[in-house]
Amino acid sequence: MSSPDIPSAGPGRQELGRALGLVLLAWLVLVLQQAALFGRPSPYAQPYAAVWTTYFFYGLAYRALALLGLLLPFAAWWLWQFHADVPARHARWGHGLLGLLLLLVLTFDQADNEVMRFMGIHLTVNFLRTYGSAGLGQEEVLASLLTDRGGPFSGVFILLASLGLFAWAGLAWLRRARALAWSWRRRVALAAIALPFAAALVVYNLPGGRFRRERVQGAVLSQLTDVVKGRVAGVRPADLPALAAEAERLWLAGETAGGWRFAGDTTYPLLRVPDQPATPPAEGRWNVIYLQLETFRGWNVGHLRPDDPRPSATPFLDSLATARQNAYWSRALSFGPPTISGFMAGHCSLPPHSQFHVTTTFTGTALDCIPAVLRRHGWHTLLFSASDPDWDNETPWLRRWYDEHYYYPDAGEADRVVFRRAAERIRAAAATGTPFLATVISISNHYPFRTREPALDLSADPDPPTAIRNTMHYTDAVVREFVDSLRGEPWFQHTVIIVVGDHGYNFGEHDGERSQRNGFRESLWIPLVIAGGHPALVPGRHDEVASLLDVAPTIAELAGIREPTSWLGHNLATPTPPQAFIGATRSNMSFAEQGSYAVVGTPSSHTLHLFDALADPLQRHDLGPTHADTARALYRAAERSTRLTDYLVAANRITPAIDTATHLARAARP
Repeated sequence: MSSPDIPSAGPGRQELGRALGLVLLAWLVLVLQQAALFGRPSPYAQPYAAVWTTYFFYGLAYRALALLGLLLPFAAWWLWQFHADVPARHARWGHGLLGLLLLLVLTFDQADNEVMRFMGIHLTVNFLRTYGSAGLGQEEVLASLLTDRGGPFSGVFILLASLGLFAWAGLAWLRRARALAWSWRRRVALAAIALPFAAALVVYNLPGGRFRRERVQGAVLSQLTDVVKGRVAGVRPADLPALAAEAERLWLAGETAGGWRFAGDTTYPLLRVPDQPATPPAEGRWNVIYLQLETFRGWNVGHLRPDDPRPSATPFLDSLATARQNAYWSRALSFGPPTISGFMAGHCSLPPHSQFHVTTTFTGTALDCIPAVLRRHGWHTLLFSASDPDWDNETPWLRRWYDEHYYYPDAGEADRVVFRRAAERIRAAAATGTPFLATVISISNHYPFRTREPALDLSADPDPPTAIRNTMHYTDAVVREFVDSLRGEPWFQHTVIIVVGDHGYNFGEHDGERSQRNGFRESLWIPLVIAGGHPALVPGRHDEVASLLDVAPTIAELAGIREPTSWLGHNLATPTPPQAFIGATRSNMSFAEQGSYAVVGTPSSHTLHLFDALADPLQRHDLGPTHADTARALYRAAERSTRLTDYLVAANRITPAIDTATHLARAARP
């Protein structure tokens, strides 16, 4: 951009106009790059986004914000020289530097687009630091580019074309712009300077929330997010051996049946192996239906709230939980909103990272999750979601785990439509005789809890704390219809049904602030029901500590699979001992439960609250002032556990990416 063909400079207001023009041209090229991103199939021959309109225009807004931020120092410089004649050398250097930076942004953003297409993660310095040496070898990258179903090397061609187009258009603009009349006044120029700040105010308050922003914000803002948050990916804690030893001790304290030992692997400290590895029998394998229900908070579930005098909002789930051959857990916990925390905890027996979401930030981290485990042992895996899986960046993970995954935009997030379609496809898949895992995820019971079928409403009050009973009652009726529609199938009696809530919801029961995330029961407490009469399952009510971390280990045991794993949960088919532990800390909440105690931390006030988890499930009587040592010990355990898993996730040291044969060979070592 520093070509001698650029005309001599004029007054500062003219150079400001030329700079604005360069930025506009760069944004138009970014529009074309993003159109190519959404318009091509993914490298795996699927749409980049199931509903492209949900994301495309937001991406344009975020990229405009990034470019305006880049323009800001140049605009300030030309505004300072608004009326003065600018030396030609200064103009050439200024526009040349801006043009070079814009070329770098175009390159960075297109490279980021391609990494998002292949891996579902943004290209940042921390990404390269964490995964570069392990998963970005030249041969692998070349092979991926050659087999790209969106066109071999299409991303490279788009990059070269974009850079060429901008260089040509930018030089043409700089040559032509001197002939234009720039009659604007200084106040108009000042308004142009304020534009980046106004854009930031608008863009960061667009509806759609953090997940949409993380998906489409582009390379520049993604890198800035990493810098602002101060993340140092994969930095080894100085006390790592002590953290690993404590994690091992806590896990063993919560294990009843025994038969496991930690492998002593310093690279993967959570890895444990069974004393007697097991693979599922050739015949008689159990099917699994896993229902993840949106915002099904235990606070409003009938069989968990016998003290509530109102009619139960969940009569079918209550009947399922209390049936003679089934089991339920009275103090099962999630990790609170958002949904993705519960999704990953249930699938991978992994608690959420304290600052970031694994699905959006650590897509290169190897995780061994229950659909992949069942799949490699011969199960057919299917997932049906009533909400857009692109929203939480689940899609790259679903491709790894599931043979089939479905999202129905035309359903309008109506659970009944999705569950009916899921039942139809499950019947067809089961007819092949292959054992299956079918995961069905609801969404209708979501804030602001608007009624779906008024005939099912329990109250006319639209206030969310009351309206949630209507939407839970609706989803409960949907689940009843779904299960009843499958009862007559020949395989149904050999099928385990697991029903969980993904998280609770805070209506201000403790902190007075609706929707704020906290560690109290209203945010964490969920139903956990296992139905189906599996012979290994102990039926009835269980008052032991349980959480979403236990779902994957339980499914594996019920399926007859015992192999090396790094899962943090336990098999619920056997009673959980009193010393089982669950806890986590995050920036806006912390909690832990062990034995009969539950601790809740409020980071803003640095206060610890302690409750009797059995006698006081609604956490109304704070024991913290009289049991401060117990509260501190539980909180410290949660904090240390979180520090360990944060590091292991970021450093890609949860589990080795190995196949079943290697798992079993490792387990056989003395």
